[in-house]
Amino acid sequence: MRGGDAGAAAEAGSPRSPDLYDLSDDSDYAAAAAASSDHTAMRTDSVDRGSDETARIDVLYEKERVTIHPTQYGSGRISGKLRLFLQQGSLFLSWEPNEGADSLSTSSFGVEIDKYRNLYTIKALPLSDVRFIRRHTPTFGLDYIIIVLSSGLAFPPFYFYNGGIRELFSTLKQHVFIIRSDDDPNVFLVNDFQDPLQKSLSSLELPGVASVANAMSRQNSLSFTGSADESRHGTDRRHGEASSMSQYGSKQKNKSNDPGRDLSIQVLEKFSLVTKFARDTTSSLFLNNSGAHTYGRQQHEYLLDNKASDKHKNQYITPEKAVPSAPPETDPLPLVWGNQRDHPLSVEEWTAFLDPEGRVMDSKALKKKVFYGGVDHVLRKEVWKFLLGYHEYDSTYAEREYLAAMKRAEYEAIKSQWKSITATQAKRFTKFRERKGLIDKDVVRTDRSVPYYEGDDNRNVVVLRDILLTYSFYNFDLGYCQGMSDFLAPILYVMEDESESFWCFASLMERLGANFNRDQNGMHAQLLALSKLVELLDPQLHNYFRQNDCLNYFFCFRWVLIQFKREFTFDQIMLLWEVLWTHYLSEHFHLYLCVAILKRYRQRIIGEQMDFDTLLKFINELSGQINLDRAIQDAEALCTIAGENGASCIPPGTPPSMPIETDGGLYVQQDEVL
Repeated sequence: MRGGDAGAAAEAGSPRSPDLYDLSDDSDYAAAAAASSDHTAMRTDSVDRGSDETARIDVLYEKERVTIHPTQYGSGRISGKLRLFLQQGSLFLSWEPNEGADSLSTSSFGVEIDKYRNLYTIKALPLSDVRFIRRHTPTFGLDYIIIVLSSGLAFPPFYFYNGGIRELFSTLKQHVFIIRSDDDPNVFLVNDFQDPLQKSLSSLELPGVASVANAMSRQNSLSFTGSADESRHGTDRRHGEASSMSQYGSKQKNKSNDPGRDLSIQVLEKFSLVTKFARDTTSSLFLNNSGAHTYGRQQHEYLLDNKASDKHKNQYITPEKAVPSAPPETDPLPLVWGNQRDHPLSVEEWTAFLDPEGRVMDSKALKKKVFYGGVDHVLRKEVWKFLLGYHEYDSTYAEREYLAAMKRAEYEAIKSQWKSITATQAKRFTKFRERKGLIDKDVVRTDRSVPYYEGDDNRNVVVLRDILLTYSFYNFDLGYCQGMSDFLAPILYVMEDESESFWCFASLMERLGANFNRDQNGMHAQLLALSKLVELLDPQLHNYFRQNDCLNYFFCFRWVLIQFKREFTFDQIMLLWEVLWTHYLSEHFHLYLCVAILKRYRQRIIGEQMDFDTLLKFINELSGQINLDRAIQDAEALCTIAGENGASCIPPGTPPSMPIETDGGLYVQQDEVL
């Protein structure tokens, strides 16, 4: 995911020798060890255990203003106290939020943030359950750590506003076995007595993973948990009443993996930083709504046979001919049906939207037309520039022509920055080499089944690489991350122009770039909003997920990250994306689409009692089987029903909304020191 890190080894790696990677070889930590004896006082407290017993607690480390960011916007923070303490001979970690109003949260967000305080509290986390800790020391911004458990769970990042990370590690070293990873000096393995990361994440089918057809022939697999920890996966204790953690199924089946080992530890973090959240009971608002067809019932059903030919893939069949299924479900939420899909925007219709000088006279009507029917392919090159924000709707032909010339010159200037790097310079430019290496690997496996990109020595693949490299210099903080090539490939296919493709892609990343931030605030915000929408629109399904420990909605991660790119054909994804880019009913229509698909398959999910691992496998295998028109109609109906209540489930600044500017800028710098 992270462009600068994804070229690293996927495994944290077991150490060759404790002596080689003991923390004592780090001068910073050696100095901190001495300082910690002066600044970290040990004290003894008594904890009331009710009628049981009074246990002695020795506090070894305590730090104030250790902060989490539960929302996308920077002003929404929860500050608290991080502790390490000994109790009955075992080392524990705790984090408790400060009482009352958080001084770091503005009044406009204070009420909402206050709801989350108990969700993120860590009462007592045994260090024996910790697999590794990753330390992040960005060039600019605050240091933070990410704690990953042996079971595959991960806590959200902890930001240290007053410093103290070195003292934390020095204290840990005195009480647990902690060493550096072979492959990443910023990863510290805790209690590492065996080879870590032995399973595969490849079932997520991200760009860094080889095809399913080659899965069984691979030997170099990846994992989020060691095999010795599997037995604990289903019975992992709860640390606090509602610890904020995410879960990757430790029973995940190996489907495929990439021999290039480009899914690094940062990739694993990216999939784990989704936390649990508050569950607002709002479903009763709609229980008395009546007069509409019940969701899940229509007079016609689509034939969704994956083996059917394209000619018959969307053919209607009557209920009498439908494939037998389980008894109809009882859904308390009535729906009005979404409108039927319209024909694509035609040349004649497009011309009618323009005045003599080329201005779009009614942008709202244009967006509505595109939302309900899409765009004829011959018009996409022109219309997409408006949808993506490259052109203003009130711009004239002359203004757009002038803009194209100016932007082309600017693009060439940015491109020349990396083109002029010599081989000698590249040897001393680690970040450039890493990003270029990752891009080179990704572009040769992006949409190669599409004729525009297939074949060896394809010039379009070279252009794809050049645009991504140029973007990594244009937005150096964000750089390149796996998944970006998936967004760029259809844009280049439509534009067939390097400069225009770059600027359209850059505009899209202004909205979706937060999907690729290492701290995963963007993805966290979207999955949190998705959970609230499911609770609002399908309480029964939400309760099922809660009962089966699926509330992190991690099984929808791929849908959200690359906006359903793996779920539909290349032609279908162009249609879906232009529908999403209209922001006609909602900027977050993709989340309603997630709800619609889950709701469509709710009977099977609940009926087959799918656990997290089975659900993740099932969701991934829906690729190519979802009827797009039907899904968009369902999502429209859900969005209409949810109304303002649905909008209130989505925090401000949640992608693809434009990020809320903070003192940290648009993208928080997360790269390590070059």
